[in-house]
Amino acid sequence: MCPRPQTLASAAVGPVARVAQALKFPTPVMTSTASDGATPRLVETDQPRLLVADDQADVLEALRLLLKPHGFLVRTVSSPAAVLAALRSADHPYDLLLMDLNYARDTTSGDEGLELVAQVRAFDPRLPVVVMTAWSTVNLAVATMREGVGDFVQKPWDNARLLDTVRAQVAAGRQRRRAQRMETDAQDVQQRLLAGPVPHVPGFDLAVVSRVAEGLGGDFYHLAPLAAGRLGVAIADVCGKGTPAALLMASVKASLEDLVAADLPPREVCARLARTIAPRLAPDRFVSLVYAVLDPSRGTLVYANAGHPAPFLQRADGAVRRLQRGGPVLGVVAEADYEEGALALAAGDRLVMVTDGITEASRDGASELGDERLLAGLRELRTLPPTEACGRVVDLARTFGGDSLRDDATVVVADVVAPPRR
Repeated sequence: MCPRPQTLASAAVGPVARVAQALKFPTPVMTSTASDGATPRLVETDQPRLLVADDQADVLEALRLLLKPHGFLVRTVSSPAAVLAALRSADHPYDLLLMDLNYARDTTSGDEGLELVAQVRAFDPRLPVVVMTAWSTVNLAVATMREGVGDFVQKPWDNARLLDTVRAQVAAGRQRRRAQRMETDAQDVQQRLLAGPVPHVPGFDLAVVSRVAEGLGGDFYHLAPLAAGRLGVAIADVCGKGTPAALLMASVKASLEDLVAADLPPREVCARLARTIAPRLAPDRFVSLVYAVLDPSRGTLVYANAGHPAPFLQRADGAVRRLQRGGPVLGVVAEADYEEGALALAAGDRLVMVTDGITEASRDGASELGDERLLAGLRELRTLPPTEACGRVVDLARTFGGDSLRDDATVVVADVVAPPRR
Protein backbone atom coordinates (compact mmCIF):
# COMPACT_ATOMS: atom_id res chain seq x y z
CA MET A 1 0.00 0.00 0.00
CA CYS A 2 1.23 3.48 -0.75
CA PRO A 3 1.89 5.68 2.30
CA ARG A 4 -0.58 8.36 3.35
CA PRO A 5 0.27 11.97 2.66
CA GLN A 6 1.38 13.90 5.70
CA THR A 7 -1.32 15.26 7.97
CA LEU A 8 -1.26 17.60 10.91
CA ALA A 9 -0.98 14.60 13.19
CA SER A 10 1.27 12.32 11.15
CA ALA A 11 3.90 14.76 9.88
CA ALA A 12 4.31 17.30 12.65
CA VAL A 13 3.36 14.89 15.37
CA GLY A 14 5.02 11.87 16.79
CA PRO A 15 4.93 11.61 20.54
CA VAL A 16 1.96 13.07 22.35
CA ALA A 17 4.02 15.98 23.64
CA ARG A 18 4.73 17.13 20.10
CA VAL A 19 1.01 16.86 19.29
CA ALA A 20 0.24 19.30 22.06
CA GLN A 21 3.03 21.59 20.95
CA ALA A 22 1.80 21.60 17.36
CA LEU A 23 -1.68 22.52 18.55
CA LYS A 24 -0.21 25.25 20.80
CA PHE A 25 -1.37 23.69 24.05
CA PRO A 26 1.01 24.26 26.97
CA THR A 27 1.27 20.63 28.10
CA PRO A 28 -0.52 17.44 27.16
CA VAL A 29 -2.47 16.99 30.36
CA MET A 30 -5.16 14.42 29.71
CA THR A 31 -7.32 11.67 31.13
CA SER A 32 -7.78 8.22 29.70
CA THR A 33 -10.49 7.68 27.09
CA ALA A 34 -12.56 4.60 26.37
CA SER A 35 -10.83 2.03 24.21
CA ASP A 36 -12.40 0.36 21.16
CA GLY A 37 -15.45 -1.67 22.03
CA ALA A 38 -15.81 -0.37 25.58
CA THR A 39 -19.12 1.06 26.74
CA PRO A 40 -18.90 4.86 26.60
CA ARG A 41 -19.28 6.71 29.88
CA LEU A 42 -21.97 9.20 28.95
CA VAL A 43 -23.78 11.44 31.40
CA GLU A 44 -26.67 13.86 31.18
CA THR A 45 -25.02 17.12 30.25
CA ASP A 46 -25.29 20.03 27.89
CA GLN A 47 -21.81 19.26 26.65
CA PRO A 48 -21.91 17.92 23.09
CA ARG A 49 -20.84 14.28 22.80
CA LEU A 50 -18.56 13.53 19.87
CA LEU A 51 -17.48 10.19 18.48
CA VAL A 52 -14.18 10.49 16.58
CA ALA A 53 -12.93 7.67 14.36
CA ASP A 54 -9.53 7.30 12.70
CA ASP A 55 -7.08 4.41 12.49
CA GLN A 56 -4.08 6.59 13.40
CA ALA A 57 -3.57 7.09 17.14
CA ASP A 58 -1.75 10.41 16.65
CA VAL A 59 -4.65 11.84 14.65
CA LEU A 60 -7.15 10.76 17.32
CA GLU A 61 -5.07 12.37 20.05
CA ALA A 62 -4.63 15.58 18.06
CA LEU A 63 -8.39 15.83 17.54
CA ARG A 64 -9.11 15.06 21.18
CA LEU A 65 -6.72 17.77 22.34
CA LEU A 66 -8.23 20.23 19.91
CA LEU A 67 -11.87 19.56 20.77
CA LYS A 68 -11.85 18.91 24.53
CA PRO A 69 -10.89 22.47 25.66
CA HIS A 70 -13.83 23.80 23.64
CA GLY A 71 -16.41 21.94 25.73
CA PHE A 72 -16.79 18.71 23.76
CA LEU A 73 -16.93 15.28 25.36
CA VAL A 74 -14.84 13.14 23.03
CA ARG A 75 -14.71 9.41 22.61
CA THR A 76 -12.18 8.01 20.13
CA VAL A 77 -12.29 4.73 18.22
CA SER A 78 -10.05 3.37 15.50
CA SER A 79 -12.16 1.13 13.25
CA PRO A 80 -15.55 1.00 11.51
CA ALA A 81 -16.60 -1.91 13.75
CA ALA A 82 -15.78 0.15 16.84
CA VAL A 83 -17.85 3.06 15.52
CA LEU A 84 -20.94 0.86 15.18
CA ALA A 85 -20.31 -0.74 18.58
CA ALA A 86 -20.02 2.67 20.22
CA LEU A 87 -23.26 3.89 18.66
CA ARG A 88 -25.15 0.78 19.70
CA SER A 89 -23.90 0.80 23.29
CA ALA A 90 -24.27 4.54 23.97
CA ASP A 91 -26.61 5.52 26.79
CA HIS A 92 -27.54 8.70 24.87
CA PRO A 93 -27.19 9.58 21.19
CA TYR A 94 -23.95 11.24 20.12
CA ASP A 95 -24.13 14.79 18.80
CA LEU A 96 -21.62 14.21 15.99
CA LEU A 97 -19.55 11.53 14.31
CA LEU A 98 -16.24 12.90 13.03
CA MET A 99 -14.66 10.13 10.99
CA ASP A 100 -11.89 9.31 8.56
CA LEU A 101 -12.87 7.71 5.26
CA ASN A 102 -9.88 5.38 4.93
CA TYR A 103 -9.01 2.48 7.21
CA ALA A 104 -6.87 -0.64 7.12
CA ARG A 105 -8.65 -2.30 4.22
CA ASP A 106 -8.00 0.53 1.76
CA THR A 107 -6.09 3.72 2.53
CA THR A 108 -7.00 5.83 -0.49
CA SER A 109 -10.39 5.13 -2.09
CA GLY A 110 -12.71 6.03 0.77
CA ASP A 111 -14.93 3.03 -0.02
CA GLU A 112 -14.67 1.61 3.48
CA GLY A 113 -15.67 4.96 4.94
CA LEU A 114 -18.64 5.29 2.57
CA GLU A 115 -19.86 1.87 3.64
CA LEU A 116 -19.57 2.95 7.25
CA VAL A 117 -21.48 6.17 6.60
CA ALA A 118 -24.35 4.18 5.07
CA GLN A 119 -24.44 1.89 8.11
CA VAL A 120 -24.39 4.84 10.48
CA ARG A 121 -27.20 6.60 8.61
CA ALA A 122 -29.29 3.43 8.76
CA PHE A 123 -28.71 3.18 12.52
CA ASP A 124 -29.28 6.88 13.34
CA PRO A 125 -30.52 9.03 10.42
CA ARG A 126 -30.33 12.24 12.49
CA LEU A 127 -26.73 11.88 13.66
CA PRO A 128 -24.56 14.55 11.97
CA VAL A 129 -21.54 13.06 10.21
CA VAL A 130 -18.40 14.96 9.19
CA VAL A 131 -15.84 13.02 7.16
CA MET A 132 -12.11 13.65 6.86
CA THR A 133 -9.60 12.39 4.31
CA ALA A 134 -6.22 13.24 2.88
CA TRP A 135 -7.17 11.69 -0.45
CA SER A 136 -10.01 13.92 -1.54
CA THR A 137 -11.53 14.11 -5.00
CA VAL A 138 -14.64 15.80 -6.31
CA ASN A 139 -16.25 12.42 -6.93
CA LEU A 140 -15.54 11.29 -3.39
CA ALA A 141 -16.93 14.51 -1.90
CA VAL A 142 -20.11 14.15 -3.99
CA ALA A 143 -20.46 10.51 -2.94
CA THR A 144 -20.25 11.39 0.75
CA MET A 145 -22.88 14.09 0.41
CA ARG A 146 -25.20 11.64 -1.33
CA GLU A 147 -24.88 9.40 1.71
CA GLY A 148 -26.10 12.25 3.91
CA VAL A 149 -22.77 13.54 5.24
CA GLY A 150 -23.00 17.03 6.69
CA ASP A 151 -19.53 18.27 5.73
CA PHE A 152 -16.24 17.18 4.17
CA VAL A 153 -12.88 18.15 5.72
CA GLN A 154 -9.53 17.90 3.93
CA LYS A 155 -6.48 16.67 5.85
CA PRO A 156 -4.37 18.37 7.09
CA TRP A 157 -7.17 20.36 8.63
CA ASP A 158 -7.37 23.97 9.68
CA ASN A 159 -8.14 24.07 13.41
CA ALA A 160 -10.43 27.11 13.30
CA ARG A 161 -12.39 25.84 10.32
CA LEU A 162 -12.75 22.38 11.84
CA LEU A 163 -14.06 23.83 15.10
CA ASP A 164 -16.57 25.98 13.19
CA THR A 165 -17.70 22.92 11.21
CA VAL A 166 -18.12 20.81 14.34
CA ARG A 167 -20.09 23.52 16.15
CA ALA A 168 -22.37 24.09 13.16
CA GLN A 169 -23.07 20.39 12.67
CA VAL A 170 -23.71 19.78 16.36
CA ALA A 171 -26.17 22.69 16.45
CA ALA A 172 -27.96 21.46 13.31
CA GLY A 173 -28.13 17.92 14.65
CA ARG A 174 -29.55 18.99 17.98
CA GLN A 175 -32.16 21.05 16.17
CA ARG A 176 -33.15 18.01 14.09
CA ARG A 177 -33.48 15.88 17.20
CA ARG A 178 -35.58 18.52 18.96
CA ALA A 179 -37.84 18.76 15.91
CA GLN A 180 -38.11 14.99 15.80
CA ARG A 181 -39.04 14.81 19.49
CA MET A 182 -41.68 17.49 19.02
CA GLU A 183 -43.12 15.70 15.99
CA THR A 184 -43.19 12.41 17.88
CA ASP A 185 -45.07 14.08 20.74
CA ALA A 186 -47.48 15.66 18.26
CA GLN A 187 -48.04 12.30 16.56
CA ASP A 188 -48.83 10.75 19.93
CA VAL A 189 -51.37 13.49 20.69
CA GLN A 190 -52.96 13.13 17.26
CA GLN A 191 -53.08 9.36 17.58
CA ARG A 192 -54.90 9.73 20.89
CA LEU A 193 -57.40 12.05 19.21
CA LEU A 194 -58.18 9.55 16.46
CA ALA A 195 -57.40 6.18 17.98
CA GLY A 196 -60.52 5.80 20.11
CA PRO A 197 -62.52 2.66 19.50
CA VAL A 198 -65.21 2.76 16.84
CA PRO A 199 -68.46 3.08 18.79
CA HIS A 200 -70.91 0.22 18.94
CA VAL A 201 -74.25 1.51 17.69
CA PRO A 202 -77.14 -1.00 17.52
CA GLY A 203 -78.33 -1.46 13.97
CA PHE A 204 -75.00 -0.54 12.35
CA ASP A 205 -71.71 -2.24 11.48
CA LEU A 206 -68.98 0.42 11.45
CA ALA A 207 -65.31 0.53 10.48
CA VAL A 208 -62.61 3.13 9.87
CA VAL A 209 -59.11 2.97 8.42
CA SER A 210 -56.92 6.08 8.32
CA ARG A 211 -53.36 6.35 7.01
CA VAL A 212 -51.07 9.38 7.34
CA ALA A 213 -48.79 10.15 4.38
CA GLU A 214 -46.29 12.05 6.54
CA GLY A 215 -45.66 12.27 10.26
CA LEU A 216 -48.77 14.31 10.98
CA GLY A 217 -52.02 14.34 9.08
CA GLY A 218 -55.00 16.54 8.37
CA ASP A 219 -57.74 13.92 7.92
CA PHE A 220 -60.22 13.22 10.68
CA TYR A 221 -63.53 11.50 11.25
CA HIS A 222 -66.19 11.26 13.92
CA LEU A 223 -68.81 8.61 14.58
CA ALA A 224 -71.33 9.23 17.34
CA PRO A 225 -74.49 7.50 18.55
CA LEU A 226 -77.40 9.92 18.71
CA ALA A 227 -80.79 9.79 20.38
CA ALA A 228 -83.49 7.40 19.12
CA GLY A 229 -81.03 4.93 17.59
CA ARG A 230 -79.58 7.38 15.07
CA LEU A 231 -75.96 7.62 14.01
CA GLY A 232 -73.89 10.73 13.22
CA VAL A 233 -71.02 10.19 10.78
CA ALA A 234 -68.51 12.83 9.69
CA ILE A 235 -65.35 12.81 7.63
CA ALA A 236 -63.13 15.81 6.96
CA ASP A 237 -59.87 16.87 5.38
CA VAL A 238 -57.78 19.90 6.31
CA CYS A 239 -55.92 21.52 3.44
CA GLY A 240 -52.19 20.87 3.73
CA LYS A 241 -49.94 18.45 5.59
CA GLY A 242 -47.69 18.38 8.60
CA THR A 243 -47.92 20.37 11.80
CA PRO A 244 -50.12 23.26 10.54
CA ALA A 245 -52.73 20.85 9.20
CA ALA A 246 -52.58 18.74 12.36
CA LEU A 247 -53.12 21.75 14.63
CA LEU A 248 -56.07 22.92 12.58
CA MET A 249 -57.46 19.40 12.48
CA ALA A 250 -57.45 19.17 16.28
CA SER A 251 -59.22 22.51 16.61
CA VAL A 252 -61.91 21.75 14.02
CA LYS A 253 -62.49 18.25 15.34
CA ALA A 254 -63.12 19.58 18.84
CA SER A 255 -65.65 22.10 17.51
CA LEU A 256 -67.32 19.43 15.36
CA GLU A 257 -67.70 17.03 18.28
CA ASP A 258 -69.44 19.73 20.33
CA LEU A 259 -71.89 20.46 17.51
CA VAL A 260 -72.64 16.78 16.93
CA ALA A 261 -73.17 16.27 20.66
CA ALA A 262 -75.72 19.12 20.54
CA ASP A 263 -77.60 17.05 17.94
CA LEU A 264 -77.80 19.87 15.42
CA PRO A 265 -78.98 19.25 11.83
CA PRO A 266 -76.17 18.67 9.28
CA ARG A 267 -76.68 22.01 7.52
CA GLU A 268 -76.45 23.83 10.86
CA VAL A 269 -73.31 21.90 11.83
CA CYS A 270 -71.61 23.02 8.61
CA ALA A 271 -72.79 26.63 8.91
CA ARG A 272 -71.63 26.98 12.50
CA LEU A 273 -68.28 25.37 11.76
CA ALA A 274 -67.77 27.77 8.85
CA ARG A 275 -68.40 30.76 11.11
CA THR A 276 -66.23 29.35 13.90
CA ILE A 277 -63.11 28.48 11.95
CA ALA A 278 -63.03 31.25 9.32
CA PRO A 279 -61.25 33.73 11.63
CA ARG A 280 -58.60 31.12 12.48
CA LEU A 281 -57.56 30.33 8.90
CA ALA A 282 -54.97 31.84 6.62
CA PRO A 283 -56.24 32.66 3.10
CA ASP A 284 -54.80 29.44 1.68
CA ARG A 285 -56.34 27.16 4.32
CA PHE A 286 -59.73 25.46 4.29
CA VAL A 287 -61.48 22.33 5.47
CA SER A 288 -63.75 19.98 3.51
CA LEU A 289 -66.39 18.04 5.44
CA VAL A 290 -69.39 15.76 5.08
CA TYR A 291 -71.72 15.22 8.00
CA ALA A 292 -74.60 12.75 7.80
CA VAL A 293 -77.25 11.56 10.23
CA LEU A 294 -78.52 8.04 9.61
CA ASP A 295 -81.91 7.14 11.06
CA PRO A 296 -82.80 3.50 10.27
CA SER A 297 -86.08 3.64 12.21
CA ARG A 298 -87.42 6.39 9.98
CA GLY A 299 -85.50 5.12 6.98
CA THR A 300 -83.71 8.42 6.28
CA LEU A 301 -80.20 9.69 5.71
CA VAL A 302 -79.85 13.49 6.01
CA TYR A 303 -76.53 15.14 5.17
CA ALA A 304 -74.66 18.28 4.17
CA ASN A 305 -71.48 18.28 2.08
CA ALA A 306 -69.01 21.17 2.54
CA GLY A 307 -66.83 20.75 -0.54
CA HIS A 308 -65.77 17.16 0.24
CA PRO A 309 -65.52 14.22 -2.19
CA ALA A 310 -69.11 12.97 -2.39
CA PRO A 311 -69.65 9.77 -0.37
CA PHE A 312 -71.28 6.70 -1.91
CA LEU A 313 -74.52 5.16 -0.64
CA GLN A 314 -74.60 1.62 -2.03
CA ARG A 315 -77.96 -0.07 -2.08
CA ALA A 316 -78.47 -3.75 -1.50
CA ASP A 317 -79.70 -4.07 -5.11
CA GLY A 318 -76.47 -2.53 -6.49
CA ALA A 319 -77.76 1.01 -7.10
CA VAL A 320 -75.50 3.87 -5.96
CA ARG A 321 -76.38 7.37 -4.80
CA ARG A 322 -73.91 10.20 -4.13
CA LEU A 323 -73.99 12.68 -1.24
CA GLN A 324 -73.30 15.88 -3.16
CA ARG A 325 -75.62 18.56 -1.80
CA GLY A 326 -74.28 21.16 0.57
CA GLY A 327 -72.11 24.21 -0.01
CA PRO A 328 -68.54 25.54 -0.09
CA VAL A 329 -65.57 24.26 1.88
CA LEU A 330 -65.37 25.49 5.45
CA GLY A 331 -63.42 28.63 6.24
CA VAL A 332 -63.56 30.44 2.92
CA VAL A 333 -66.96 32.12 3.43
CA ALA A 334 -67.74 32.75 7.10
CA GLU A 335 -71.48 33.24 6.52
CA ALA A 336 -71.89 30.40 4.03
CA ASP A 337 -75.25 28.67 3.81
CA TYR A 338 -75.55 24.93 3.30
CA GLU A 339 -78.24 22.85 1.65
CA GLU A 340 -79.26 19.54 3.16
CA GLY A 341 -79.75 16.43 1.13
CA ALA A 342 -82.07 13.58 2.14
CA LEU A 343 -82.03 9.97 0.94
CA ALA A 344 -84.06 6.91 1.80
CA LEU A 345 -82.23 4.45 4.02
CA ALA A 346 -82.89 0.73 4.40
CA ALA A 347 -81.32 -2.34 5.93
CA GLY A 348 -78.56 -3.62 3.65
CA ASP A 349 -77.42 -0.14 2.57
CA ARG A 350 -73.74 0.75 2.86
CA LEU A 351 -72.37 4.29 3.28
CA VAL A 352 -68.76 4.79 2.17
CA MET A 353 -66.90 8.02 2.93
CA VAL A 354 -63.34 8.73 1.79
CA THR A 355 -60.89 11.63 1.73
CA ASP A 356 -59.17 12.79 -1.43
CA GLY A 357 -56.06 10.80 -0.54
CA ILE A 358 -58.07 7.88 -1.92
CA THR A 359 -59.67 9.42 -4.99
CA GLU A 360 -56.56 11.42 -5.96
CA ALA A 361 -54.08 8.57 -5.53
CA SER A 362 -51.68 8.81 -8.47
CA ARG A 363 -48.57 7.05 -9.69
CA ASP A 364 -47.27 9.62 -12.16
CA GLY A 365 -49.24 12.75 -11.36
CA ALA A 366 -51.13 12.50 -14.65
CA SER A 367 -53.87 9.98 -13.87
CA GLU A 368 -55.76 9.58 -10.61
CA LEU A 369 -57.75 6.70 -9.15
CA GLY A 370 -60.87 8.83 -9.49
CA ASP A 371 -64.51 8.16 -8.68
CA GLU A 372 -65.19 5.59 -11.40
CA ARG A 373 -62.26 3.31 -10.50
CA LEU A 374 -63.10 3.69 -6.82
CA LEU A 375 -66.75 2.81 -7.45
CA ALA A 376 -65.72 -0.25 -9.46
CA GLY A 377 -63.59 -1.34 -6.53
CA LEU A 378 -66.41 -0.71 -4.05
CA ARG A 379 -68.74 -2.91 -6.08
CA GLU A 380 -66.22 -5.75 -5.91
CA LEU A 381 -65.89 -5.28 -2.14
CA ARG A 382 -69.63 -5.00 -1.49
CA THR A 383 -69.96 -8.42 0.17
CA LEU A 384 -66.97 -7.93 2.51
CA PRO A 385 -67.53 -6.80 6.11
CA PRO A 386 -66.80 -3.10 6.73
CA THR A 387 -63.47 -3.67 8.52
CA GLU A 388 -62.05 -5.67 5.61
CA ALA A 389 -63.60 -3.38 3.00
CA CYS A 390 -61.92 -0.30 4.53
CA GLY A 391 -58.49 -1.89 4.37
CA ARG A 392 -59.03 -3.06 0.80
CA VAL A 393 -60.01 0.46 -0.32
CA VAL A 394 -56.76 1.85 1.10
CA ASP A 395 -54.85 -0.98 -0.61
CA LEU A 396 -56.58 -0.10 -3.89
CA ALA A 397 -55.38 3.51 -3.64
CA ARG A 398 -51.88 2.51 -2.58
CA THR A 399 -51.53 0.03 -5.45
CA PHE A 400 -52.77 2.56 -7.99
CA GLY A 401 -50.30 5.08 -6.58
CA GLY A 402 -47.31 2.82 -7.14
CA ASP A 403 -47.28 1.21 -3.70
CA SER A 404 -47.36 4.53 -1.87
CA LEU A 405 -49.79 7.14 -0.59
CA ARG A 406 -48.83 10.74 -1.31
CA ASP A 407 -51.65 12.19 0.79
CA ASP A 408 -53.49 11.26 3.96
CA ALA A 409 -56.11 8.61 3.23
CA THR A 410 -59.18 7.83 5.33
CA VAL A 411 -62.08 5.46 4.69
CA VAL A 412 -65.27 5.19 6.76
CA VAL A 413 -67.79 2.41 6.08
CA ALA A 414 -71.19 2.19 7.77
CA ASP A 415 -73.48 -0.75 7.03
CA VAL A 416 -77.14 -0.51 7.99
CA VAL A 417 -77.85 -3.89 9.55
CA ALA A 418 -81.42 -3.45 10.79
CA PRO A 419 -83.58 -0.80 12.43
CA PRO A 420 -83.09 -0.82 16.23
CA ARG A 421 -85.96 -2.04 18.36
CA ARG A 422 -87.89 0.78 19.99
